[in-house]
Amino acid sequence: MKTLELMKWMMACAFGVFVFASCSDDDDDDNTRVPDVVQTAFAQKYGDATRVNWDREGSGYMVAEFRDGGREHDAWFTPNGEWMMTEVDHARNLQNLPQAVQDGYNASRYAAEGWRIDDIDEIQRPGYETIYIIEVEKAGQPDYDLYFDMNGTLFREVADRDDDRNEGLVGNRMPAEVQQFIEANFPGARVSDFERERGGYEVELIYGGKSVEVVFDEAGNWRRTVTDLRRDLPAEIRQAVNSQYPGWRIDDCEYVETSTGEKYYIVDLDDYDMDLKVTPDGKITEIPD
Repeated sequence: MKTLELMKWMMACAFGVFVFASCSDDDDDDNTRVPDVVQTAFAQKYGDATRVNWDREGSGYMVAEFRDGGREHDAWFTPNGEWMMTEVDHARNLQNLPQAVQDGYNASRYAAEGWRIDDIDEIQRPGYETIYIIEVEKAGQPDYDLYFDMNGTLFREVADRDDDRNEGLVGNRMPAEVQQFIEANFPGARVSDFERERGGYEVELIYGGKSVEVVFDEAGNWRRTVTDLRRDLPAEIRQAVNSQYPGWRIDDCEYVETSTGEKYYIVDLDDYDMDLKVTPDGKITEIPD
């Protein structure tokens, strides 16, 4: 009887060792599934990272989740070790962001209307300027993602896509003809973002210290350029606005150039229901805000 009990005990121990070894092997397999070239690229870029965990996305990208500088990061790599994007989680801490971005958010209607910040992501990508995505929420309203460039310009407002990792921003590269136009017409510009829109493309730049949006059709032909002037209007345009709208405060303005040869300013007056389209000769037309 003692011999039988001993054999049962030994078999139980062996089974336990087998289970433990299998779990350990699974963990090892998780590590070895990350190619050495990816591990090397990650170590070179984030040598101080801690609590590193890897995932393989269905798209084939390897994603490292880790902590660095006290913040959560997701870093995306191709299987051959090319770094594609890093997302830094700032939680709800607006004060972590550059002052220009804080000022841009605080000047937006979302701050004025009492929307609540739910999450903030910093997006870093090769060949692009850093951008910040601030997710806001308000009772009875859909959540929105607000995209800000380093100047603090709000250049995109979209309903939240529940894309926690912002995968849609990975590998988002411009067609050659769009790239060539940007290089020829905006030499030295820093690209903040590029997006495929229905019917064409939009490129967000920082050029000459200003935030610029350049729009193309599906074939890559330039259609318009919109330059954010904030409140820095030419004196003659400001005078034309002030003479027809005395006492109204200029909240924001943009300069628009189109492929059809049009050139005009769009002026937003604080608390005024319409925008003003102002031509260089001072002619003003009200248009929907």
